[in-house]
Amino acid sequence: MRILALLFVVVSATPCWSARAAAAPEVTVTLNATPSEARVGDPIRLEVRVRARGGNIEDLQLSDLKKHLELEIVSHQTMRPMQFSFGFGSGVQKESSIANVYVMLPRAAGTYEFAPAVAKVDGKMYRSEPLTLVIRPGAGDARAPSDPSAAPDSLLGADFSGARYDPRAFLRTVVEPTEVYIGQQVNLTVYLYTRIRLAPQSVVPSKPSMDGFWVHEDPITSLQFETVTVKGQQYRAYPIQRSAAFPQRAGELTIGPPKISFDAGTGNFFDAPQRIERVGVPVTVRVKPLPPPVPTNAVVGNFGIEARLDRRTVKTGDAVTLRVDAGGVGNVHDLRIDLPPIAGVRTLQPAIRDQQRLANGRLSGTRSWEWILIAESPGERSIPPIELHFFDPDTEAYQSARTAALSFMATGETKPPEPMIEPVDAAPKPSTATFGPIRVYSALTRDRTPVRNRAWFAWLLALPPTLFVLAWFGAAVSRRRERRGTTSGAVQRKLIRDAESALQADDPRAFYDRIVASITHTLDARLDEPVAGLPHTQLRARLTAEGFDDDLMQRLINELEGADFARFAASGVNRDEMERCLKRTSAIIERIQRSGSAS
Repeated sequence: MRILALLFVVVSATPCWSARAAAAPEVTVTLNATPSEARVGDPIRLEVRVRARGGNIEDLQLSDLKKHLELEIVSHQTMRPMQFSFGFGSGVQKESSIANVYVMLPRAAGTYEFAPAVAKVDGKMYRSEPLTLVIRPGAGDARAPSDPSAAPDSLLGADFSGARYDPRAFLRTVVEPTEVYIGQQVNLTVYLYTRIRLAPQSVVPSKPSMDGFWVHEDPITSLQFETVTVKGQQYRAYPIQRSAAFPQRAGELTIGPPKISFDAGTGNFFDAPQRIERVGVPVTVRVKPLPPPVPTNAVVGNFGIEARLDRRTVKTGDAVTLRVDAGGVGNVHDLRIDLPPIAGVRTLQPAIRDQQRLANGRLSGTRSWEWILIAESPGERSIPPIELHFFDPDTEAYQSARTAALSFMATGETKPPEPMIEPVDAAPKPSTATFGPIRVYSALTRDRTPVRNRAWFAWLLALPPTLFVLAWFGAAVSRRRERRGTTSGAVQRKLIRDAESALQADDPRAFYDRIVASITHTLDARLDEPVAGLPHTQLRARLTAEGFDDDLMQRLINELEGADFARFAASGVNRDEMERCLKRTSAIIERIQRSGSAS
């Protein structure tokens, strides 16, 4: 009786089990962060997981992962635990799960909201709970800039001109001072305030328009930043342009808005970097005219002047060199000097040389003039003092500097002008005919010209080396065509076949090695130079110079980066991804080869 009762229970439970298997799957989607509150620079483990009982997991996405560029992803791992089934008969159930684990380093303080993660199971969407991360300033972010005078405002008050605020990144133009005299120096600095991670080699700034200014650039060779606080948030402030500008006319002059573009990404090797573009705001400078009366050739700044001769005694008709050096703080390009006429001296046009330097935010330099003075008559020749007038904006007063009077002595008599030699038309002499000896007999001689003197003999000698050169040239062309055509194509096909073999053998490391080799070999043949080992930024620049379109370059770089990452994380790669990678690579190779044939 007990055996019969047990069989009855089992038979009765079988339809229930079958009904449960045919019902909707049990799906759980979770989104967790450990810890959920951290400081800038502290690692955070973010896990997105889906578990399904009785269903097939098709996809798992966290759309807000790329939204928060301030959270730098330093590692990514995909875990697929073993799927298993339980039950018997028609009541077999399958349980599976997928988990994406990210290790992130926050680069900026703030509150980061994540929308629910979405999983697709048997064509139906399932969502997790949303997630909030709170990132507080790090211990080192509270320190003041090392050089407050060289850094932008660290704590914003009422004055924050020259910028359009953006919570992620924005440009600020700092102009000091904003009210100047014509010709007075204006210091211009453009800062990039950013809370997101950027690649320094991808930064491409665009200089603002500066109509009405003479500009001296102070080149920035490397990006250095200071940590500053804007509206309670920590930013990195990068100076991207420094210039000393000198207004050339009075009135209100406008400095145009600067522009910049740079790559920002989450740090995930499989995600293409996001291109960020920002535009600043224009800044107005009020330029005042110099107060009257304005001396002749007056400049703005603070200058000194000196003059010297290379010698004090010359012979009449020879030359001496007069050199005048004027230097100080200001724009030496504005300096003008007129040398007065000197009696008995012929003056040639001067040679002018400039030297400038920008130090501690002030432009200084020296302008040198060199005149050639030719003494046309004997005697002492005097050079009067040369004056330089300038307006000092610090004291708002005109000042003058002058050279000492100089003189030199010309000795010897004045050289008389040499008479011009006129050509003489001599009358032609009458010609006298001459005759040779009288011949009393004649004889006929045969033409005995040697073969070496024949016209065709030189062509005959040149024929063998010409044939040899033509044969060598034809063989070289044939080898080059073979090397570019058949040999390159055979190597390319073999690399693809090796990748397919590695795919069939389920060997991700060997597969991605062949993928990288196939792409680089195609580029070698296309560019006619090796590209293996080039950094991706240099490779992108080389492809741009070759005329590759942006879409092909982006796909190519993404595939190389993905393959490099997968070779060292082969455990997280599945067969489906390798098949898709093989199709993408074949399409990229075909586009590269078409590009080569078109050019």
